[in-house]
Order: sequence, then C-alpha cells, then structure tokens
Amino acid sequence: MNLHQTTLSNGVRIVAEAIPTVQSLTVSLWIRAGSRDELPHQHGIAHFLEHMLFKGTQTRTAAQIAQAIEGRGGVLNASTGKELTFYYARMLAEHMPIAVEVLSDLFLNARLDPDDIELEKGVVLEEMRMIEDTPDEILHDRVSEVHWGDHPLARRIIGTPDTVSAFTREMIREFTQTHYRPERVVVAAAGNLDPDALFAEVERWLGRWNPEPTNAEIPAQPAPTRHPHAPSRHIETRDVEQTHFALVMDGVSFFDERRYAQAVLNTLLGGSMFSRLWQEVREKRGLAYEIGSYALPMSDGGLFVIYSGVAPSAFEQAVQVIEGELDTLLAEPPSEEEVASARNLLKGNRVLALESTQARAELIGSETLMRGAVTPMEEIIAAIDAVTPQSIHTLAQQLLPPQRRTLVAITPEGV
Repeated sequence: MNLHQTTLSNGVRIVAEAIPTVQSLTVSLWIRAGSRDELPHQHGIAHFLEHMLFKGTQTRTAAQIAQAIEGRGGVLNASTGKELTFYYARMLAEHMPIAVEVLSDLFLNARLDPDDIELEKGVVLEEMRMIEDTPDEILHDRVSEVHWGDHPLARRIIGTPDTVSAFTREMIREFTQTHYRPERVVVAAAGNLDPDALFAEVERWLGRWNPEPTNAEIPAQPAPTRHPHAPSRHIETRDVEQTHFALVMDGVSFFDERRYAQAVLNTLLGGSMFSRLWQEVREKRGLAYEIGSYALPMSDGGLFVIYSGVAPSAFEQAVQVIEGELDTLLAEPPSEEEVASARNLLKGNRVLALESTQARAELIGSETLMRGAVTPMEEIIAAIDAVTPQSIHTLAQQLLPPQRRTLVAITPEGV
C-alpha cells in the first residue's frame, strides 16, 4: 500500500492511499462513535444523527448537498455501526476538493432544524417497519439481543420507536459534543489523488475545528460475552413462510491474534460454496436455499454466527445437521487440503475486495480509527497462511462447544 499519513494540530488524523492507475477516488470521514456509546435514553441516536447530517447545513439545503456530489456523477452515503460511523463520497478524481468540502460541511455545520428532526423521525420509523417486514433483518438483530442480553452491544443500531420518537435537538447536540471530537476522527481517502493536496484541503476545512471541552465521560464497558441467563433456544413466531434461524456463539475481537484462524474457520464452515454447511445442508440434503456463517469482530469481543432459512418442517433436521458439523470440528482437526482451500479463498477475497477505491478507503479508515495503524496486506496474507488445521481445531474447541451456543429462530405462527 502506498500510504501517506499526517495529523492536524487539533488531533484529526488523515490517511491516504494514492492509486494512480484509477480515475476515481473515495474520501471518507470516520468517527469513533456508534450504538454502543449511547446511554439507554439515547438508543438509536448515533444512527439518527447520521440521517440528520444530510438534512442541510448553514449554507446548503439537502437538495444542494446531493447536487454537489451526485450532480458531478458521484455517490454520497454513510453508515452507522455499533462502534463507529462513517460518511463517504466517491467521485471522479478531479472532484476531490468538493468531496472534502461537502463532507466537512455536513460534519461541522449541520442545521439540526427541529422541524427536520420531526420529519426524519417519520423516515426512521418507516425504516424500522421495513426491517420488521424483513425476517432475516430481524433475526440478525435478535442474535445479539438474545445472546448478549443487556450489554450495550446487544442493542440494535436503529433504536426503538419510543426512543427515536423522544429525540430532541438538545439530545442530538449533547451526543455530538461528547463523541464528535477531533481526536476521535479519521479522514481516509484512496484513489487517484495527490496526498499533499488532500491534506491541504482537509486542513482548510477541518483544521480550525476545536469544539468546546466537554465534561461528559464515556463510561467504560465490560467485554461482551454470552449472557449468563441467555436461553439455549429462543423461538418467536411471526407472519413468515420460512423458519429463519441462527446459531450464535461468542467470537474473537479484531485485536485478538486468533482472528485470522477465525476467518479461515468461518470460510471452511459456512463462508463458501465448498464449505461444510453449504455442502451438507444445501447440496446433499436440499434443506435450504441460503446457508452460511459470518464472524463479527468488535474491539473487545465478537460474534460467530451460523444462519439459514428452511421450511418449518425441516427446521429441527437442519439444526441437527449444523450441530453435527460443529461437533465434528470439536472432535478432530480439518484436513490440510480443506484448510488450504479456505486460506486461498480468504486471501483471494481480501485482495479482490481492494479493487474498489471505496473498499480501500474503508479498510484504511477503519484500521486507523480502531487500531491506530493499517496492517499491510503482506502481513495479513502471511497471517492467513500461518493458520493450520490444529489452530482451527483449537479455536473450534474454544468457540463452538454446545454450552456456548444460542439458537435464535423466527418461525411461522401455528407451526
């Protein structure tokens, strides 16, 4: 990676990757603030604030914000997670200055008009209803809620109708003043760019940003682990056709040296078409159209999730097949050939993903924000290559035992 980095006098970090062989670039602005940082009465406010930044600034209406980027052929968007939020603009390289200017304007000069806040509540409530009509979306929210219980990371990012309906301008400003601060911000860009020109533009728009000191403290939280009272099975009924279910276990954090073994384990278990679960559940038995797994690392813990959707009559059989595959991994290491295939796919996916300037900006932005530095791809590849059948077996024995599993299912009414 051709990385260039600097830090402004107010603490804003900037990291840029110059890729002269492309004609575009992505500029992204990252904040170390997400749903886990909310107090109970603020539940959903990080996501709501993300919406509000697009509603207009002191000098631009919402339409003018969109026109400034999309009117030049670009894309402007944002995403809120459990531990961070980011905003980005993807454009032709010649438009780098306007990308930096618009993102900075959103960030520093959002109007937060009370009338806009009331309107946006309706938008977010409709987003909630859309999620409620999407069973797999509900399932993946339930996974953390049931498995982690009352931990802040268990809360769904969007909030609840009651909390969102109660938001006020003062509450939003309080969250912003606490969490949107220079030392918690990274500007990351990748593409056809001159790093020094990028640094100058960020300095121009963000260099004088020095918010007033805040007395608010960000409370410390314990690492997330399976709640002691989490049920082994949580089944709820809804008006759905399939039974959507997930087996969830604690995973490892993205600081944990086992994270690469977890990534290989995920690939061979449910992260590919040659994975054990795909072959056993879909190809050999025809029980499901969709079957897979994913690892969700956080800064101090994580989740390992296996999910599927099946006919209600096939639910118990599918669960038995999945648990049988987990028990096999507990009993003996996978073969070197199987692990090699998983390693190769994982390496290929990592490299192919970086064909996109947006993916590269997301990688360097998130790594700089959460780790303080970007792990070179060469180190990542070497760490993946170092994963062995025995390290997979050891990790499986740590993560996958029956007592660590929580089954969450959404099934049709009357079944």
